[in-house]
Amino acid sequence: MIEKKEAGLKSALDLAMERLEKKNGKIAALSAEQKKAIAEIEGQMKAKVAEIEILRNKELAEARAKGDPEEIRKLEEQKLFDIGKVRSQAESEKERVRGNG
Repeated sequence: MIEKKEAGLKSALDLAMERLEKKNGKIAALSAEQKKAIAEIEGQMKAKVAEIEILRNKELAEARAKGDPEEIRKLEEQKLFDIGKVRSQAESEKERVRGNG
Protein backbone atom coordinates (compact mmCIF):
# COMPACT_ATOMS: atom_id res chain seq x y z
CA MET A 1 0.00 0.00 0.00
CA ILE A 2 2.83 2.38 0.80
CA GLU A 3 5.27 2.88 -2.04
CA LYS A 4 8.79 3.98 -1.30
CA LYS A 5 9.47 7.45 -2.69
CA GLU A 6 12.66 8.36 -4.42
CA ALA A 7 14.90 10.85 -2.65
CA GLY A 8 13.05 13.86 -1.30
CA LEU A 9 10.57 14.93 1.28
CA LYS A 10 7.75 12.69 2.46
CA SER A 11 4.25 13.92 3.10
CA ALA A 12 2.74 13.83 6.56
CA LEU A 13 0.47 11.03 5.34
CA ASP A 14 3.44 8.96 4.18
CA LEU A 15 5.19 9.44 7.51
CA ALA A 16 2.04 8.57 9.48
CA MET A 17 1.45 5.46 7.37
CA GLU A 18 5.05 4.34 7.92
CA ARG A 19 4.72 4.76 11.70
CA LEU A 20 1.43 2.87 11.66
CA GLU A 21 2.96 0.10 9.58
CA LYS A 22 5.90 -0.21 12.00
CA LYS A 23 3.50 -0.37 14.94
CA ASN A 24 0.82 -2.68 13.51
CA GLY A 25 2.46 -4.42 10.57
CA LYS A 26 1.38 -4.27 6.92
CA ILE A 27 -2.02 -2.71 6.36
CA ALA A 28 -4.24 -4.92 4.22
CA ALA A 29 -6.55 -3.40 1.65
CA LEU A 30 -10.24 -3.98 2.27
CA SER A 31 -12.34 -6.01 -0.12
CA ALA A 32 -15.45 -4.53 -1.72
CA GLU A 33 -17.55 -6.73 0.59
CA GLN A 34 -15.72 -5.41 3.67
CA LYS A 35 -16.12 -1.82 2.51
CA LYS A 36 -19.85 -2.39 1.99
CA ALA A 37 -20.23 -3.96 5.45
CA ILE A 38 -18.32 -1.10 7.09
CA ALA A 39 -20.45 1.46 5.25
CA GLU A 40 -23.58 -0.33 6.48
CA ILE A 41 -22.28 -0.30 10.06
CA GLU A 42 -21.52 3.43 9.72
CA GLY A 43 -25.03 4.11 8.43
CA GLN A 44 -26.64 2.14 11.24
CA MET A 45 -24.47 3.91 13.81
CA LYS A 46 -25.40 7.34 12.44
CA ALA A 47 -29.09 6.42 12.54
CA LYS A 48 -28.82 5.22 16.14
CA VAL A 49 -26.95 8.37 17.18
CA ALA A 50 -29.61 10.53 15.50
CA GLU A 51 -32.33 8.56 17.31
CA ILE A 52 -30.60 9.07 20.66
CA GLU A 53 -30.13 12.78 20.00
CA ILE A 54 -33.80 13.24 19.10
CA LEU A 55 -34.98 11.35 22.17
CA ARG A 56 -32.55 12.94 24.62
CA ASN A 57 -33.00 16.45 23.20
CA LYS A 58 -36.75 16.12 23.74
CA GLU A 59 -36.18 15.00 27.32
CA LEU A 60 -33.66 17.83 27.83
CA ALA A 61 -36.14 20.39 26.53
CA GLU A 62 -38.73 19.15 29.01
CA ALA A 63 -36.22 19.29 31.88
CA ARG A 64 -35.15 22.81 30.87
CA ALA A 65 -38.79 23.89 30.78
CA LYS A 66 -39.16 22.60 34.36
CA GLY A 67 -35.95 24.36 35.35
CA ASP A 68 -34.42 21.25 36.93
CA PRO A 69 -30.61 21.60 36.64
CA GLU A 70 -29.90 18.20 38.20
CA GLU A 71 -32.18 16.44 35.72
CA ILE A 72 -30.61 18.40 32.85
CA ARG A 73 -27.13 17.31 33.95
CA LYS A 74 -28.19 13.66 34.25
CA LEU A 75 -29.84 13.70 30.83
CA GLU A 76 -26.81 15.33 29.18
CA GLU A 77 -24.53 12.71 30.75
CA GLN A 78 -26.86 9.91 29.67
CA LYS A 79 -26.97 11.29 26.12
CA LEU A 80 -23.16 11.37 25.91
CA PHE A 81 -22.91 7.89 27.41
CA ASP A 82 -25.47 6.43 25.00
CA ILE A 83 -23.81 8.00 21.96
CA GLY A 84 -20.38 6.83 23.10
CA LYS A 85 -21.66 3.30 23.60
CA VAL A 86 -23.18 3.18 20.10
CA ARG A 87 -19.98 4.52 18.53
CA SER A 88 -17.84 2.05 20.49
CA GLN A 89 -20.00 -0.87 19.42
CA ALA A 90 -19.81 0.29 15.80
CA GLU A 91 -16.01 0.51 16.00
CA SER A 92 -15.87 -3.03 17.43
CA GLU A 93 -18.06 -4.31 14.60
CA LYS A 94 -15.89 -2.55 12.01
CA GLU A 95 -12.74 -4.08 13.51
CA ARG A 96 -14.38 -7.50 13.33
CA VAL A 97 -15.21 -6.92 9.63
CA ARG A 98 -11.62 -5.83 8.99
CA GLY A 99 -10.48 -9.07 10.55
CA ASN A 100 -8.74 -7.43 13.50
CA GLY A 101 -11.00 -8.61 16.23
